[in-house]
Amino acid sequence: MSRLLQFSYDITLTFDKPVTRHSFVLRCLPGDGPGQWVESAALTLDPVVPFTEQRDSFGNRLQIGRLDEAHSHFHYKAAGTVLRDDARREKEADRPLFRYPSAFTQPDGALRQAAASLALPDAPRGKAWALLEAVQARLTYTPGVTGVSTTAAQAFALGQGVCQDYAHVYLALARLCGLSARYVNGLPEGEGASHAWCEVWLDGVWTGIDPTRGRWADEGYIRFGIGRDFTDCPMERGVFVGAANQCQTVFMQVSQQ
Repeated sequence: MSRLLQFSYDITLTFDKPVTRHSFVLRCLPGDGPGQWVESAALTLDPVVPFTEQRDSFGNRLQIGRLDEAHSHFHYKAAGTVLRDDARREKEADRPLFRYPSAFTQPDGALRQAAASLALPDAPRGKAWALLEAVQARLTYTPGVTGVSTTAAQAFALGQGVCQDYAHVYLALARLCGLSARYVNGLPEGEGASHAWCEVWLDGVWTGIDPTRGRWADEGYIRFGIGRDFTDCPMERGVFVGAANQCQTVFMQVSQQ
């Protein structure tokens, strides 16, 4: 069902000591893609600093800049409107790179054994859903026990994690079972923080599936970035000069307009 979604994504980085030469790469503006059309999107930065926009090899929008002056905070806000309509997705060719393990989805013996032990239906859509149920049965949502560098194998062994871990474990199992599957960063309808889910290539179209929430990712989700895993499409990444600790606060909101 077609939906017009209004989004706001707000992040503040606070440093306990001033930093300089702060280079950043953001993926905090959505782009057009299967079933998604951006009607408006704008990025504001504080301190104000020029940035350029590029596309990476996956087609994700990049906002790249550098803040040389000393600063104790860096705030950015993305806001706009996106039309979502999965019924209007056009068929695409499969991309073989999404069938193979990546840095964070490399399976170990336990993941391979788990994949081999699953009784999966032959139909790709049924297989995709059965894998979601397997991930949900294995993992318990537990903030704080994993980090951005946790791999699928580590999260699977822990049996705990957050949305990034659910997505990585799902991708590892899906690829072991012959499905093309990719990582997605973005915003779901509601309030809180950014979210990660997956897309599976089914019947010629990329179909969203959310192993954390146990549902298909429908028109209530806005896609910001895709990749083989988290490392291909983080929504923010940066480096700076200075012996400072940083604190990050995030707030996002997506609502139907």
